[in-house]
Amino acid sequence: MKIKDVALGTLLLMSSNLYAAVIKPISPIIEQIDPAIERIEDRLDIPRRALPSIDSIQQLATDISALPSRLAILNTVGKPAFIEIETEQGFRAVERQWILLANEQYRAKLEHIGAQIVSRQSYDALGMVLLRFVVPEQFDSKAQLQRLLSIDDAALLGRNHIYQAQQGPLQGVNTHKNRPVCDLPVRVGMIDSALNLAHPGFVGSTIETRSFLPNSVASPDLHGTAVAGVMIGKTAKLSPLLNQATLYSAAVFYRQSDLSQGATLAAIVDALNWLVAAQVPVINLSFTGPDNAILAAAIKATIAQQVTLVAAAGNDGPAALPLYPAAYENVIAVSAVDKNGQIYRWSNKGDYIDFAALGVNVLTLNSGGGVGVESGTSMAAPQVTAAAACLAANPDYTPHSIYNKLVERAVDKGKPGKDSVFGHGSITY
Repeated sequence: MKIKDVALGTLLLMSSNLYAAVIKPISPIIEQIDPAIERIEDRLDIPRRALPSIDSIQQLATDISALPSRLAILNTVGKPAFIEIETEQGFRAVERQWILLANEQYRAKLEHIGAQIVSRQSYDALGMVLLRFVVPEQFDSKAQLQRLLSIDDAALLGRNHIYQAQQGPLQGVNTHKNRPVCDLPVRVGMIDSALNLAHPGFVGSTIETRSFLPNSVASPDLHGTAVAGVMIGKTAKLSPLLNQATLYSAAVFYRQSDLSQGATLAAIVDALNWLVAAQVPVINLSFTGPDNAILAAAIKATIAQQVTLVAAAGNDGPAALPLYPAAYENVIAVSAVDKNGQIYRWSNKGDYIDFAALGVNVLTLNSGGGVGVESGTSMAAPQVTAAAACLAANPDYTPHSIYNKLVERAVDKGKPGKDSVFGHGSITY
């Protein structure tokens, strides 16, 4: 157990100002002591407790202070499109808005209490019909709605949660240049922000785009351009992982602040439905958020259509709780490593990690029209997505066989066999 973890664990719920005043000044001293403690722990085989690390505390403090508890999301003419709020466990959601598997009996009960029905939508490719609604404040909890509708935890009911892009801080200064994974004509999808389609690095690329943002809300193009750039970007300095890809890009992210982007659950389900209908065999999901019954059902329905899903594990640090969709069963969860195979210090870990891939100082396209470096599990996920897309070009390969081929390809890291840091190992090129 690290000394700094013990100290920081007691300060987790305190303010970021206290962290800056008390812990940050002594962190260099603590960092010198910790390696010696770790060497002793390894020899004594002392089990470690899952306390928050200095990285995850600092990241959490930054995220909490960056976004207000109630935030108006503006449309393209500067008017509020919707309000997002902080909810349970520090996650975010559209204010008082819920999603439910459609049922006329449920609808009648909701209307009886004064709930506003926002939409009833069929997702034919996923085989789902969902009801989206806004409840009066006194009914704004899952327990209240379960009692009202006489349903239990197994029912498909969830907030219209907000999911976050997983771009993280840089680590070190070394960069790594891509090498092509294959020259096969492949089809690959991504659910992310918009792309800068005018970027010279996309010239000659085949890209299909669709926006699923509500109420004329604009999508920034920073994160999506970087993720797409890893897979198909091509400049004098950058080689694409996929030379002959058709990329299907679903824009769901909107601007929360200069440093963060969010996507509603409703938009993500829309995007999954579009990509499944387009018969895209592999989809990259470089975002994370809370477990949600509606998201879990949409993910399960997507996988049932023989689609391989690859997701960023998250950048909340090794002590963080599992994040979704990466932690769902049959979703390939990817952690990030540097060019030397060392784990990215912000990368989540857990039993749900399947593979690691390069995600530190990755050379890719930036939305300004040039090339730059980005870090985070968002950059690692498309590395595995590209490998999966090449395998999916074989019509005989199912998602299960694609996974097994990736396991065969992975270079084992850390403890022998599958572990909570690297999964089955690193996918390298």
